Amino acid sequence: MKNIKYNPIEEKTLNDKLVNLYGSKLPGLYSAVKPLFDNPNVVKPALPLLLELNDDKSYENADLRVMVFGRETNNWNDEENRLQFPFCTYNFDIATSDDIVAEIKGKHVDGEADYWGLGDIYHNYCYEETGVRKTIFTRRQNQLVQQLRERLGNRSVEAMWNNISKIGCCGARFGKSCRRPTAEIREIERQYFNVVADEVKILKPDVILFLTGFYADNDIKEKFGLADKAFQSVKDGLFFDRISIPGVRYAARTIHPSRQSKENLKLHFDALVDDIANTIRCPN
Repeated sequence: MKNIKYNPIEEKTLNDKLVNLYGSKLPGLYSAVKPLFDNPNVVKPALPLLLELNDDKSYENADLRVMVFGRETNNWNDEENRLQFPFCTYNFDIATSDDIVAEIKGKHVDGEADYWGLGDIYHNYCYEETGVRKTIFTRRQNQLVQQLRERLGNRSVEAMWNNISKIGCCGARFGKSCRRPTAEIREIERQYFNVVADEVKILKPDVILFLTGFYADNDIKEKFGLADKAFQSVKDGLFFDRISIPGVRYAARTIHPSRQSKENLKLHFDALVDDIANTIRCPN
């Protein structure tokens, strides 16, 4: 599989650029994870998290483009639309460049998905309002973005979700509870799917917010090639640092919003929104 030659599609949109980024990586990634599925004694990886914009033009034309990072995506499988694949995850029968594109974009006939791609899974979770159960992280991430929109008044804000670890574990239903990716999964991602910095180059967010808590700083430094001094504390008593990332107007890391009291969440979100508004000189 890793010897499949990927033929890039024509890049008319930002989504096309993302497809070509992922398409160049999937053959090597799928070859690397296959032995984990052949070994009954190891934790299986979930699908890689592939981003998809809901509307390229709205994102490109927004006054402020925001990318919000969580830590890892466990249980990122599709038990309804990918039942034919191991653990509802990887299609190991990919043989051609067209197969790679279909794995990313899906196959659609008259508006319906005959075959769900990885982008379909992301799109359904992020952009569909009915029939999708959002995690507490997503609900609170959306709360933060809405708070930022209200603070910035008539400025348009477009936001999208990402994870600093792009491949999580299959999760509890498949014999392992949600957790930090195993060493094997992390090393495979490091070698074959190290795409976070490239995603940022393509999408050019003005603001990057790492809602990653206490355990992901080294991952952030590794993915963006940052030194310790890139992190600067903003306010005493809060777990909240600005991060200097080349080409990004504003970046910061703060608490992971799950399992936080409403009071602590409000304290950190208020400080974060104030700092964004003041730093990028947006009006109240």
